[in-house]
Amino acid sequence: MNKEKRHLHLGFTIWPFGFHPAGWRLPGARTGAEIDRTLFKKAAQVAESGKFDFFFIGDRVASSTELQNERPNQVMRPEALSLAGFVAGVTEKIGIVVTVNVTYAEPYSVARATATLDRLSGGRIGLNIVTGEDKSAAQNYGRKEHWDNSLRYEWATEFVEVVKSLWDSWEDDAIPGDKQRLFLNPEKIHRISHRGKFFSVEGPLNVERPIQGQLPIVNAGRSENAVELGARLADIRFTDSSSYGLDGARSYYAHLKERAAAAGRDPAAQVVISGIAVYTARTSQQAHALYRQVQEAWPIPIDLQALSQELGVTLDGFEPATPVSQVPGFQDPTEAVAEHLHTARWLYGDNGISLADLFRYYRRHTLFKEVVGSPTEIADFIEHWFNERAADGFMIFPPYMDGALEDFVELVIPELQSRGLFRTEYSGSTLREHFGLERPANVHVTRNG
Repeated sequence: MNKEKRHLHLGFTIWPFGFHPAGWRLPGARTGAEIDRTLFKKAAQVAESGKFDFFFIGDRVASSTELQNERPNQVMRPEALSLAGFVAGVTEKIGIVVTVNVTYAEPYSVARATATLDRLSGGRIGLNIVTGEDKSAAQNYGRKEHWDNSLRYEWATEFVEVVKSLWDSWEDDAIPGDKQRLFLNPEKIHRISHRGKFFSVEGPLNVERPIQGQLPIVNAGRSENAVELGARLADIRFTDSSSYGLDGARSYYAHLKERAAAAGRDPAAQVVISGIAVYTARTSQQAHALYRQVQEAWPIPIDLQALSQELGVTLDGFEPATPVSQVPGFQDPTEAVAEHLHTARWLYGDNGISLADLFRYYRRHTLFKEVVGSPTEIADFIEHWFNERAADGFMIFPPYMDGALEDFVELVIPELQSRGLFRTEYSGSTLREHFGLERPANVHVTRNG
């Protein structure tokens, strides 16, 4: 890991209908099929033109039409490994992080698929490990029940260990390329002979070692088990800590680095990426108007009783259109309520927000932080949080498609580049190189000295 200077890292996560549940309702927004090769090709190539470190592909192994009002993208989801292969074929440099729900997978199949993808992409694949929280997924895989967090992460930890062993089952020079000798050197191809609590895998893999040696492992999650897995095995930690506020995000960042050190890792070699949803336009006024337009397009019932209970402010007798400034309960608010009022007014760019505005903001405030403003203001936010060590970089969530990614690349990326925060060209060709991560030696070479 290059420790001379920290470099900002950026990823883009694809949400075909937009991260905001009303994103698809905007004029000109797409409403067609989610699996649209034109969309994925364009998004990946635009992100690559912006020199993003990686293109992130999430996954979900269950569906429910009840999600359509809150998370329409979660009703249907393209299979992630297949999509990663497509993205690799239409790009040249950008990394591709692919998600696998390991609770419902087998390590040999995942190791084989990801090693193949890494070879075909030129070393650009990262593996995001999730265990899934949707209990209905169990019914799609013949399980009686979805395992609890403890069992899922015990399984996941062994899963990752097996996958990493399989990636190393071929040494880099196992195929000598000498036509006067044997095609393979059998001494450089190893059975892993794993016998664990959950898996019995003999190996070796029938795919050569990945170009990166070991694919970067990505993980997220705030549970103790998720944090422990990440501390031990992850190269990149993805968090929702942006929703904690700057102090909370800074504290969580320090905690993750401390846990990595406690696990015997170099904290500087583990990258912390926080998610943010960005609304930007050429002027601050236009950006805040865009935020309001998206929020007001969301046909969610305004439940003032629920808002009253959450904030501890009496709202009996008031209408959704009532300005917050006319509600006595907000005249001398608690510190927590004052913070919500400040944030909501900042997002809308308007001190005269209504109760309906406040409700829509509050309904989404626990998700990834929404950042609204001109290119300079967005860059100010990113630079400040980066310098304050609240994150090593950010994953950009598009509130709507198309347009949000294009605006970020056209408007914000040049501002970050002009400040010397972000690359103007790729200096490497693999995901590890984008993150400044060293290519690890094969464990069998290390053992044999």
